Amino acid sequence: MKTKISFILLLSLATIVANAQYVPFNFGLTAAPVINWMNPKVDFMQGDGAKIGFSWGFIAEKNITENHSIASGFNMLFNGGKLKISESINGVPTITNRNYFVKYIEIPVTLKMRTNPISGIRYFGRVGLGTAFRIGSKSIDEVITIGGPTVINPKATYNKISFARESLIIGLGGEYELNEGPKIGVELTFNNGLSNILTEKDQKAVPNFLELAFSFIF
Repeated sequence: MKTKISFILLLSLATIVANAQYVPFNFGLTAAPVINWMNPKVDFMQGDGAKIGFSWGFIAEKNITENHSIASGFNMLFNGGKLKISESINGVPTITNRNYFVKYIEIPVTLKMRTNPISGIRYFGRVGLGTAFRIGSKSIDEVITIGGPTVINPKATYNKISFARESLIIGLGGEYELNEGPKIGVELTFNNGLSNILTEKDQKAVPNFLELAFSFIF
């Protein structure tokens, strides 16, 4: 009996030691400046440049090996973009320069792959998908009538944006551990929209953004 108990204790201790090579879970916070743009998919719409946005969020990582983890959490995205729309209003040719302001809450699910420490820094790559849900949207319209006046409408609620947005997430970055405790990280991430977010008839565009995220992980 004592032999069996000793064997079980030894096996349990070995399991604990093996699993102690990495922390099962990591949690943290992130914030990032963002460059947004919209990619139209129809001929009468054109991209009209990039705009600056912002994001912040909560990080939750489940470590499956010392160098691999499943990363999720949530991100508050302050996105948007600019489009130039050629159309006809009451038979009169017009150009509408529309500036979109869209707020999302995004739930990313990504695979994070780290290197072993190199001069105290662990480099990593990340790939996965993001699902975002719209929580607010507004626009500013500059309507140019060909041969007529230009009217600028003030920022107002614009609800012709789809409720959900799907995207591909690709990121590269590095983490530095502070005295075997918290980690600070920097990551450059490309968020590539996969779905049309415009609900007006015949209008199609996907939003993309590039962000430089700074994180603090416990």
